[in-house]
Amino acid sequence: MRRLVRYLVDFAIVGGGIAGLLSGYFLQKDYKVVILDKRGLLKGASGAAGAFLFPKVGKKSKYTDFINSAIVKSIKFYEEVGVRVYKKGVLILPRNKKDIEKFKEYEKFITFSFEKRDGGFFFDLGSVINPEDVKDKLRVDFVEAEFDGIKKEGDYFVIGDIKARNLILARGYEEDIEYLKIRPIWGERIEISGKWDKIEHFYHKNCSVGEVNGRLKIGATHKRDCLGCKENKEEAMELIKKAKEIINIYDFKIEDIKGGFRAGSVDYFPIVDKVINIDKTLTKAIVKGALPRSVKYEDNLYVINGMGGRGFSNAYVCAKMLYDYIKYNKKPSLNSLRLFIKWARRDGEEYLNAKSS
Repeated sequence: MRRLVRYLVDFAIVGGGIAGLLSGYFLQKDYKVVILDKRGLLKGASGAAGAFLFPKVGKKSKYTDFINSAIVKSIKFYEEVGVRVYKKGVLILPRNKKDIEKFKEYEKFITFSFEKRDGGFFFDLGSVINPEDVKDKLRVDFVEAEFDGIKKEGDYFVIGDIKARNLILARGYEEDIEYLKIRPIWGERIEISGKWDKIEHFYHKNCSVGEVNGRLKIGATHKRDCLGCKENKEEAMELIKKAKEIINIYDFKIEDIKGGFRAGSVDYFPIVDKVINIDKTLTKAIVKGALPRSVKYEDNLYVINGMGGRGFSNAYVCAKMLYDYIKYNKKPSLNSLRLFIKWARRDGEEYLNAKSS
């Protein structure tokens, strides 16, 4: 990535996680784009991701359909751009006795081809990719910069040495747009060397497990609202304990531990939209249950967030959605109005009272 000096861009993207990187990758075909992050590209949650691209097993729902559609589309995309996709298949196993009964019901909702194995379901398309490989293949201009709030000079957003006509917020759990209520979800990925039973595919139970390049890769997203969480050996040993419920591990050495906070929305779906102007949109009628007669948005200010624990598949679909919104004015199906309305009915009155006092 080449470093840049002060200059004007069409879009500045704040956040170098997978959502920000993919957004920049698509937009740079038609616009001048730069990504800004204080840590670098694919650090934090994206750098710690296991990048396991596994189907979701469950009852038919909009969320399950979204997740599984995103898995198929993202695998195809990564293959097309030259990211190595380790497509070994995945065996998804029930976590407990309660899950065993649920799996019997889930079977009738599965739309992918699968085999029943060991009380679970085996899917050929189960895959893993390497975040470093993604970063290597998807080149976007990048500047290491601290973001300390939205600042404007006339019609331009200003961040350090960059002036931008448009700003995209892809800040994950650090985003502070009031109505979004983004939640931090701690996730970890470790790699171990050693000896274990020979495995020919990936597994998912209480964690995800797979052998890649001679190392066992173990990952899980498992703690909500845990801002004090950090990588440590004790957490790594907990992951290894979970992995031992799936395969026999005879000997191991921890080679790498990475952790980060995934960004989760209150309804689990990601968000792709312009940022809503609360002051111009919120009314007492909305607080009491009415739908907004009109929604006012901030000029040239966008948000892409809430990828959850499936960032490397969800972010592909969301970044394409953001591109279509910007390029063709196609309103995203994952827009934030749903969250704005929930927030308004729960916290809107307090907001209006504080504003008037």
